Amino acid sequence: MTFLNPLVLLGLTAAAIPVILHLLNLRKLKTVDFSTLRFIKELQKTSIRNLKTQQIILLILRTLIVICCVLAFSRPTIESSIPVIGSHAKTSIIVILDNTLSMDVSDAGGNRFAKAKAIAGQIASAMKEGDELSFIPLSSIASQRKRAFSRNKEYISKEIASCLPNPARSTINDALRATQGLLDASVNVHKEVYLISDIQQSQVSSILSDSVKFFDDQTGVFIIPMQNGKPAGNITIDTLIMLTSMFEQDKTADIQARLTNSGGNDVSDIIVSMFFNNERVAQKSIDLNAGSSGTITLSAPPKKSGIIRVAFKIESDALEHDNIRHAAFIIPPPPIVGAVSSGKATEFLKLASSTATGSYTMYAGEQAGTVNYEEHDIVIITAGLNRNEAQRLDTYIQSGGTALIFPNESLDPKEQIPALTMLGLAPLQVQEFSEKSPGLCISVDRQHPVFRGVFKGLEMETSLGDSPKIKKALISGGGQSLIQMQGGSFFTEIRRGEGKILYCAVPPSPEWSTFPYTGLMPTLIYRALHYLSAKEMLTSEIISGDDAIALIPTKAMKSPAQIVKMSDPSGIESQVQGITVPGGLSLHIGRLFMPGVYAIKSKENESLTAMTVNIPSDEGHLTYGSESELLSAMKKRMNAPSMVSIVDQSGRIGDSVAKARIGTELWRFFLILALIFAIAEMILAKRVSKNTVDR
Repeated sequence: MTFLNPLVLLGLTAAAIPVILHLLNLRKLKTVDFSTLRFIKELQKTSIRNLKTQQIILLILRTLIVICCVLAFSRPTIESSIPVIGSHAKTSIIVILDNTLSMDVSDAGGNRFAKAKAIAGQIASAMKEGDELSFIPLSSIASQRKRAFSRNKEYISKEIASCLPNPARSTINDALRATQGLLDASVNVHKEVYLISDIQQSQVSSILSDSVKFFDDQTGVFIIPMQNGKPAGNITIDTLIMLTSMFEQDKTADIQARLTNSGGNDVSDIIVSMFFNNERVAQKSIDLNAGSSGTITLSAPPKKSGIIRVAFKIESDALEHDNIRHAAFIIPPPPIVGAVSSGKATEFLKLASSTATGSYTMYAGEQAGTVNYEEHDIVIITAGLNRNEAQRLDTYIQSGGTALIFPNESLDPKEQIPALTMLGLAPLQVQEFSEKSPGLCISVDRQHPVFRGVFKGLEMETSLGDSPKIKKALISGGGQSLIQMQGGSFFTEIRRGEGKILYCAVPPSPEWSTFPYTGLMPTLIYRALHYLSAKEMLTSEIISGDDAIALIPTKAMKSPAQIVKMSDPSGIESQVQGITVPGGLSLHIGRLFMPGVYAIKSKENESLTAMTVNIPSDEGHLTYGSESELLSAMKKRMNAPSMVSIVDQSGRIGDSVAKARIGTELWRFFLILALIFAIAEMILAKRVSKNTVDR
């Protein structure tokens, strides 16, 4: 027997009141006046005995009335059913269904998710009048959908039937928190929580990741494990890594995939295919031992500019959802370049940069003050700038602009230092060499995007091959050195606010060095312009169900509009309202669930950024905890560990629910007994009172 209001049992102490009153009544002596002893003899012994018996019965009846009333209000319940007298204990039921993608596999018992939905439906069918149920798929936690109790069986059944596997990242720990909030609002004292899960190891870990205790001792927690043997082996594409950092049209892009075999058998010749914008562009096979991971690199040249949707796919296996993983990169259109130059540098510069630009506008040095830098993606400076022009150029760069800067061959290097210092290139120093012993470039940072893959085949890791002979250089000591020369940095990158500068220590003319006559100059300018035109057009990756936020740099927006276009993986286009913030346009897109690439473009159809949504990689790692591990983990999180149990799902789940549930409430039974005892007490008390008066 269980009491739903156990604190009321303290009222049983009131049963002592009739006993105390009876004892006090016995001790109260009465004085009776009589004239002769002959009346005592008339009092029969049997009458006295009857009177005492009736008083004891009255005492018992009054005590039983108190006891029955207290028991009725404490709401005792038993597991069996008593017709007519018994009353079903109204129950608040919560069914947590693990609908993460790992549930959508098949084992000896069939598809686990289909069977889990059938079990949830049986629990709903076992509801009795007055019961209420809330169905919580784990995906509803990620979507922040508010759940509520319902007594409508038809509605609940439809909700369960319409539930599908969902790629959103959700944990049992999150579900327990949501469940606690629901139960706190429930008016029913008796509560039940059913957890239906495949006991994936990551879910067991999530339960142990917190220490908050859940539920009271009136809440039964029943775990229904969905395991009937191990599913077939499964291969997962865990991650995609962009080995190419500067993407160009018709130039090879290298992308590496990491795969995991979570099955118990070795797998050979796994075909991995790479797609650009739904077109297969590369394919290769890989072997994976049981329980191991491996990497594979695929390469292909993108054929157009803009957002390139990347997908890696493998063949069908136990879990289809993790056989594809998405990524994206952006190939910017040819940049709009404005060059402020004078002297011989003008022709050398135009010749070296012509193949890397969309449009190229040359301004004479004396026109520097009239150039609108905002009209250009990249600014090239070879003419000496005065302070006002340098200040204006620095404002452009700090707001997201980019520049390729050379010293001016006609001006004394020392005269150029003040303007270049305003651009963040300090400390600057003049370095001079003799004709017999010219300065040389001695090393290059091959890992930087500007030079990655450029100097292949050279023996030394830092060698750059054909070095210019340098007579004079104006060397910057700030920023990151990309090419090192004798005495300092020959080629430097400086980050300035939201923008960046690439600075070369010699001009693109023959006065200071042989730089224009080497193969290094066209390579350096070509790669520099491509690097600067990228403008941090990076894509981002989130896990399905996470909140998506993007920041579009000011320079990337051709117009100041706050509304952009977004197309989802299925091609459906929508508008997103942004908020103008310092540095650009902030887009709060919200939670994204559909795996794939979301392309974000301006109203003018310019590619701004892309967001990639993938499923959690560990969903495909079909490693499971045992029933005992899950039971132990759940008990550690409960205020009443004894209320947690495993329910066998091999038979009829409705029978298991009936056994687990407290079925009959006895308050009416005890209330009827109290009423019967009260009527008996009234009749007997009236009779005793009459007999006492007659005597």
